[in-house]
Amino acid sequence: MKVKNGSVAMTKRNPWVNPVMWFVAVLVVNSLWSAVASQEAPNEVNSPSQTQTYREVVVAPVADLDRALPARMAVTFTAGSTDSGEIGYSILLNNQTEITSWNGDLGEEVPQWNGELSPGTYTIETVTDEGIVAQQELYIKPFAAYQLEGHILLSLLLVGFAFAEQGVRALAGRLQSTGKQQPVERTPFKRIAKGMPELDQLPEHDSPWREPLR
Repeated sequence: MKVKNGSVAMTKRNPWVNPVMWFVAVLVVNSLWSAVASQEAPNEVNSPSQTQTYREVVVAPVADLDRALPARMAVTFTAGSTDSGEIGYSILLNNQTEITSWNGDLGEEVPQWNGELSPGTYTIETVTDEGIVAQQELYIKPFAAYQLEGHILLSLLLVGFAFAEQGVRALAGRLQSTGKQQPVERTPFKRIAKGMPELDQLPEHDSPWREPLR
């Protein structure tokens, strides 16, 4: 903004400012979506205070789509009164399809499962001898399967908003310039002069007062 001859004039914005701002907006929005898509929803299966042999976990579809969701199982086995014993776990879909299974002895390294789970009901079977407890948590990323579609949709929406903003700015400028160029409407009637203009137009030797007729 500049002050010239006592009036305030707005400086014209550089043409590259708007594209840069929208590009930064696309980066910020997609970064936020990446953070949201990478979030995990934890589901506790068993804990040291309560260990059950069979637990059911329902994986619900996102947006009514039957797309498999990234998931992982974190498992640890501990015992306070024994140094040995059988341990293991398995994941079954609808009690029929085996997703993963592992069995071993206490003290062995327990593999942590990573994979994908389709929407459905899963049964998690945990094998522990007496005196052994399990800590199991199933982590699911409900939006990770739609991360690419989310990036495309958000980018297209922002590009559409950018073009819409440019269109609105162009239309506003066109309307403003049209309003400035519009001619001033003139009245069809002659302005009434003040005083007695018919007397002002008389010659100097003529007089408005005439002798009466005899």
